[in-house]
Amino acid sequence: MPRQPKRPTAGRGKGPVVAVPPGDDSAFRETLSSRLGKGVTPPTRNRPVQQMDVSVRYTYRAPHNMYGRSGYSVVSNDFLSDVLAVLIAQHGMSPIQSAVLLWCIGRQREGWLKATHKKIAEKLGVERSNVTRAIGRLEEWHMIQRVDTGLIFVNPMLGFEGNGDRQREILDALRDADGKLPEEVFPALNAPRPPRSVQLELGADDGDHTKGRAS
Repeated sequence: MPRQPKRPTAGRGKGPVVAVPPGDDSAFRETLSSRLGKGVTPPTRNRPVQQMDVSVRYTYRAPHNMYGRSGYSVVSNDFLSDVLAVLIAQHGMSPIQSAVLLWCIGRQREGWLKATHKKIAEKLGVERSNVTRAIGRLEEWHMIQRVDTGLIFVNPMLGFEGNGDRQREILDALRDADGKLPEEVFPALNAPRPPRSVQLELGADDGDHTKGRAS
């Protein structure tokens, strides 16, 4: 029986770690001053540093400005360009299969989403039977997995909403004793080979990359 990822449990998330009470950076400045003082060579030998003043300025990284209120997921660039795009262009990946996959990636949280085939069909405005067939094909391609009725798990190597530590925890739970993802869950994706013109353009051939370059 395929190994299944562990379902999320309530209250699993850890609270924020606060090193310095909000609005008070005195402890931070004192610690920083102490560390700097120990590593600074005084201008006059044999005379210890009595005091060091430290000026602290906080610079916060601007948040992403994304469409909607759900934030964003990290999605593999290689998967988008070398697998999904090629499947759509060359291997007959249908619009409904593409739509179901993208909808699942966009709705998952730490890989998980609760959605019945009927709900997905209603959201996409298509027939339920088409969604069922699309999900079956996506499972064959090891992109998603139906774990239970109305419970779907998205391959965390393709798209993941959550931080890297949480993703690694989930991947570790899926790996076998040899440290590899079991094939019956999510094997390494074998991307279809792109057209020769694209290989030449990207320098993927073993020969001279400057010859025969597509225009």
